[in-house]
Amino acid sequence: MGSGWMSTFDYGAIKGPHSWNVPTNNQSPVNIEQCCMENSYFTIPLEWTNGNVLPAGILLQNNGHTLVLRASYPSCVPMIGGGDLLGRFEFREISFRWSWSNSMGSEHTVDNAHYPLEMQCLHTPPQSVSCISSQSILMISYMFEVGRDNPYLEVLIQHLVAVQNAGSTVEVPPFPISYLMLPFYTEFFSYNGSLTQPPCHRGVEWLINPNTLSISERQLNEFRQLRNPHGARIGSNARPVQPLEDRTIFYNRYRIHR
Repeated sequence: MGSGWMSTFDYGAIKGPHSWNVPTNNQSPVNIEQCCMENSYFTIPLEWTNGNVLPAGILLQNNGHTLVLRASYPSCVPMIGGGDLLGRFEFREISFRWSWSNSMGSEHTVDNAHYPLEMQCLHTPPQSVSCISSQSILMISYMFEVGRDNPYLEVLIQHLVAVQNAGSTVEVPPFPISYLMLPFYTEFFSYNGSLTQPPCHRGVEWLINPNTLSISERQLNEFRQLRNPHGARIGSNARPVQPLEDRTIFYNRYRIHR
């Protein structure tokens, strides 16, 4: 996502989110107030395809701000459609947000509460191979709570030691992306917003799974070993919550049409 931005912003006191030259409206993340959501019903469940296909390769990168996972597919790229999505979207990459504290970390909040880890899965229309701009983007987000070891996350965690330094990459043995991006079909949050790092393009449809996943303290600490371009550990990489303004957050339910 725009490697030219990598050295021009961070989350600190000087180049942090308060200094970013980005749009001021329709921005992400937001706080999700469950009492104020609008119910939305759809007659076609979300359709997840090819998530169990084994990719040809998986690359992990510490880009100095976060951990990014990219998978290569010669064919049968994982896709999502259905619901009230205006078309189908192909999987592109996964990134993560965390902090030193278990009471912080996620970018989105639910009833003003953070989670210790947020996983964001970026999708674009099939014809959009390399250019991620203000066109339609789909971001699927999962929240993690501290609990037991997550065996599906472990296939990723065990390789983080190889990417502790900013700019480092490692190829990992391929695994189905559905290990991380677990399908859900109904009862999820959605709203229209933006990407959460510069240039913060708008036109992003966010789907957020309210059912949290588990991560152990040990696994979470492996993320906390990753370092920024200055050699310091990445203590926080979450953009603060942005004003919702006149936008609506929906609670989506699949309802069989009779």
